[in-house]
Amino acid sequence: MNSKALTGLLLAVGPILMAVAIFGFPGTGSGDEGTAVIVGKIAENIGLHRVGTLFELAGLVAMMTGWIFLAHSMHGDGKPGNLLSKVAVILPLICLPIAVASTGLSLSVGWAIEDGLMAEAGMLYGVSEGIAGTIFNVLGISWILIGIAIVLQKNLHLILGIVVIIIGAAMFVANIADIEIIWMIAFLGMLIGSLATGILSIINRNVD
Repeated sequence: MNSKALTGLLLAVGPILMAVAIFGFPGTGSGDEGTAVIVGKIAENIGLHRVGTLFELAGLVAMMTGWIFLAHSMHGDGKPGNLLSKVAVILPLICLPIAVASTGLSLSVGWAIEDGLMAEAGMLYGVSEGIAGTIFNVLGISWILIGIAIVLQKNLHLILGIVVIIIGAAMFVANIADIEIIWMIAFLGMLIGSLATGILSIINRNVD
């Protein structure tokens, strides 16, 4: 498997795994429900929560690795957007340990529930969500930089580059503004945008 195919595969598989985890397992997709309600759902099936949490981590790591590979493929002296793509490689690397820490806390929710520590389980869930929220901010900046690099290098479709910039801006603003429509654009855009970029990376000859 060449690097282009691997990049595209990671970008395509990552959001699919995340969607399965978030929409199919308890305690991974919280929506507008309160912490107590979510912890109660987790308590109903702790095993499913653990599987879903690990699915979500696997999807997120795959997706971020795909974006790292894509940004790295844009490196090269004299290439427009070269410096932007270099910064865009570093930012997802910062997010990887944050994602692992958030996953560990999310798994701890199940262990706390098993010990009858419901209040502590709620606190752990809240901290896990808070830590995970910072990933959106950092990845948002990375997406903006990659989107600009795509527009400058024209290695993928121009419209895709513009869409990636818009989604990146929504991801960065989502935690700050806390407006539902921005969250929807950021979250669904992250999944759909990654999937589309993965498919285009595989079929496009201009991606190394």
